[in-house]
Amino acid sequence: MAVAVARAYMSSANLGSGFDVVAVALDSYWDSVKVKVSEGSGNIVLTEVNGPFSSHVPRGSNNIVVRALELALKAFNIEGVDVEVKLWKGIPVSSGLGGSGASAVAAIAALIGALRTPLDRLMIAGIAGLAEASVAGEPHFDNVTASSLGGLVLLLSSKPPILAKRLGVKDLSFVVSTPIVKPIEGKTGLMRKVIPRTLDLSVHIESSARLSALLYGLAFGDVEALSRGLEDVVVEPARSKYIPCYDIVKSYARRGGAIGSVISGAGPSMLSITTSKDKALEVASWVERAYRDCGVDAVVKVADVAPGVEVEVGGDG
Repeated sequence: MAVAVARAYMSSANLGSGFDVVAVALDSYWDSVKVKVSEGSGNIVLTEVNGPFSSHVPRGSNNIVVRALELALKAFNIEGVDVEVKLWKGIPVSSGLGGSGASAVAAIAALIGALRTPLDRLMIAGIAGLAEASVAGEPHFDNVTASSLGGLVLLLSSKPPILAKRLGVKDLSFVVSTPIVKPIEGKTGLMRKVIPRTLDLSVHIESSARLSALLYGLAFGDVEALSRGLEDVVVEPARSKYIPCYDIVKSYARRGGAIGSVISGAGPSMLSITTSKDKALEVASWVERAYRDCGVDAVVKVADVAPGVEVEVGGDG
C-alpha cells in the first residue's frame, strides 16, 4: 500500500477585470488530502471528511475528490488499483475561495505522489478543472491553476492542455474577508447566470483596456494601472448586488490605503490588495469596521502568496 498526503491552498480568482484568466493562491486557508493506493479493481472510497469547514461538504461519491481521482486514474491510464481517500477541509465552503478546486488539486497530487510519479502541475490543474465541472456545472481553470502552481497565475488557454504563466508579486500584500453567511447550494452556477451574455463593442474595448491595465500593473508594479485594472466593468457590476457589504467594504478598504478591492471568485468573500504587510494590517482593520457597520459578521485575514500544491510521500502501509 502506498500513501501520500497533499496540501493545496485557497485561491482568489478573477481579480477584477481578469475574469476567468487571473488568479492568486494565498495562505489564508488550505485543504489537505491523504490517499492510500493498493492493488484492486478501481474502487475509490472517501473514508473520512473532517476539518473546520467539513460540515457542508458532501460525503461519499458526491465529493469532488472522488471525481478528481476518477478522472486522474483515467488520464494517467492507471488500472488495477483501489484508492482510499481522506479529506481535511480547511477552506470555507461556497465562499469564493476556490475550495472545491483546492480539494481536487490536492487529491490528484496525492495520488501522483503515492504512485511515485513526477508532478505535472499544469496537467493536475487541467484534470482538477474538469472535476470542478461536477460542482460548478462547467470547468474553470483559473483557481485550480493557482492552487496547483502557486503564486499569481495568468491563464493563456481556456481549456486543456492548460497554458499558464506565473508572475512574481513580492511587493503586494492581500486581505481576505469572508462574511459568515449560509452557503448557497449551486452558488457558482447562479453567479455565472447573472453575467451579461453579450456586450456592446464600446464595453468590450473598455474591459480589454482594464485587463491591459491589470496585467501591466501586476507585471511592473504600477499601482495606478493596477488600481484601474481592479475596477471591472462587466462581471462585478452584475454580481455586486449579491455580495454582502460590497460597496462599504470597497470604500472602507480604500480609506485604509488599499489599491483596490474585488469579489473573490464568485463571492461572497472579497479580496483587498495593498502595497505592504503594514498597509494590509491597516486595511484589514478598516474592512473589519466595514462589516461591523453594515451588521454582518465576517472573518478577515491578512494573507501572503502561497506556494503550489505540496506533497509528502509516506511509506507503504
